[in-house]
Amino acid sequence: MKNIIVSTENTCDLPFEMLKEMDVDVISMHYFLNDKEFDGADPYDAKEFYGAMRSGASTRTSMINEYDAEEFLRKLLARGKDVVHVSFASACSGTVGNFLRVADKLNNEFTNKVYVVDSMAESGGQGLLVTLVNNFANTGASAREVYDYAMEMRNHVCHYFCVDSIKYLVRGGRVSKVAGVIGALANIKPVLYTAPDGKLTSLNKEITRKRSLNRLVNYMQAKYDKTCDIVYINHADCYDDAKYVADKVEQLFGVKPLLMPLGPVIGSHSGPGTVALFFTSSNRVNV
Repeated sequence: MKNIIVSTENTCDLPFEMLKEMDVDVISMHYFLNDKEFDGADPYDAKEFYGAMRSGASTRTSMINEYDAEEFLRKLLARGKDVVHVSFASACSGTVGNFLRVADKLNNEFTNKVYVVDSMAESGGQGLLVTLVNNFANTGASAREVYDYAMEMRNHVCHYFCVDSIKYLVRGGRVSKVAGVIGALANIKPVLYTAPDGKLTSLNKEITRKRSLNRLVNYMQAKYDKTCDIVYINHADCYDDAKYVADKVEQLFGVKPLLMPLGPVIGSHSGPGTVALFFTSSNRVNV
């Protein structure tokens, strides 16, 4: 039984039903589709959202500001327990910085405390860390013990993903415009990973979709240490491609990945056709 509260943001891309079952509290970033604002907690149709992107719709996201972070944490602290909040990578958003500043303020006001973890992770990588942290919290560990565990385990969650088109990464500033033009002309299928500092890093430029999907599995073959059988795959309206990767993983390692939609906040930047694979290893440094 948990003696603390574990919380996170919807950028973890775990289904809200799953988070509720885990008893993990969540605050949602907002996203914009053609300048119309949506709460990330609202139900959405993945096919409709990614279909709109394929048709040229504009998308953007907004980080969680200090006011909303404070309101969220105050409600949690009012329950009388310490809080460990696992936040979206600081390399991708200012959200964690806002949570850290609010935690400093509230920790001077409340007897019970807030511990904020920069997950150095996105999407299912953040989700995998949240899952591991929550499992550890369920052993009855203290908030400080859970925080220390989270800070260590964030160094062991590997993130590999491929995108169907590089243009969305260019639009979001994730890769240079020059690389985007070259990639678009050559119909390149980039394979990337999230480095230990949380930054998105290009690894390979495959010439076919299938080769990029196989490359994800190849990286897992090189890195997976089999100490944890939790493997997540998130996809942006490309279930068959995600299932292809999942089947390969199950054949090679005997573990069945959990397939989940890539949420609209992360998907706004990576675009439709993204397949992302998350697992644990002795370290996150790419081979």
